Amino acid sequence: MRLFSLILVLITANAMASEVPAIETSQPIAVTHNVNAERKSFNAKEKKAAELARQWIDAQAMPVRKENGKIVYLYGSTLPTVICAPLSVCDIELQEGEKIVGKPMIGDSARWEALPALSGAGPNQISHIIVKPFESGLTTTLIITTSRRTYHIKLVSSNKNWTPRVGFTYPDDIDRQWQLYNAQAVASAERKTIPETRENIDALSFEYELSGKAPWRPVRVYNDGVKTYIQMPSAMAQTEAPALLVLGSDGEKQIVNYRLKKDRFIVDQIFSKAILIAGVGSSQDKVVITYKDSDAYKAAQRRADDER
Repeated sequence: MRLFSLILVLITANAMASEVPAIETSQPIAVTHNVNAERKSFNAKEKKAAELARQWIDAQAMPVRKENGKIVYLYGSTLPTVICAPLSVCDIELQEGEKIVGKPMIGDSARWEALPALSGAGPNQISHIIVKPFESGLTTTLIITTSRRTYHIKLVSSNKNWTPRVGFTYPDDIDRQWQLYNAQAVASAERKTIPETRENIDALSFEYELSGKAPWRPVRVYNDGVKTYIQMPSAMAQTEAPALLVLGSDGEKQIVNYRLKKDRFIVDQIFSKAILIAGVGSSQDKVVITYKDSDAYKAAQRRADDER
């Protein structure tokens, strides 16, 4: 009887134990992530895309420091890194006149904060993103969309390192500066060029004085150090071209080699004084041309003598 009762108790206990649910454990179940297996699952196109992205992220396009302490990256050359510290803020400075569009997108919005700010006014107003981490040892990414471009930035938090102010230089700005420089150079060259002959004014001397009246009075006289050019007005087209005589050092009139090309007399020498004459008697018109730069005239004479 006692043996039967003991067997009955054991059977009942086993039955009750089988009905008790398993106790849940608070320990997490370990999950192993096989990176190599993941990589092997990529097809050729995906591997190439990942490789190209890694090349851009790791590109050795180093930042530089400006005089005001700003760390500057060349926009688009690599994935820029902004290093921040807890209890401090980082200033990401955008281009003058650039406006932030929408809210910046941050990968870890629970442990990072990104707020907008402005400095300056008018068309040169500057937009800023003020970034703050809540603890060190964090890494995330930030995307800023603006009226001109999109910024992709890596954020790192550290207790030992900090980049308080970060900005960018822009390839399109550099291109515009070169275009402006070239346009200004061309404009400057145009201002220094005689339109009709494309002669450079800097290489010419205009130190001439005119006396006398005539309907064909020259509008400009200059020389290039070798030849003298006498530009005549358009009114000369309706009249007879005047004759040109050069006055020597003794005051005697001399005939010189010259030719008329369009509206200019081209004289094959530099003279100290010359006369343009048209008509005879009381109806004669005369204009005297005097070169005021005597030193340049003497130098030209010496060159002419040496050539002879």
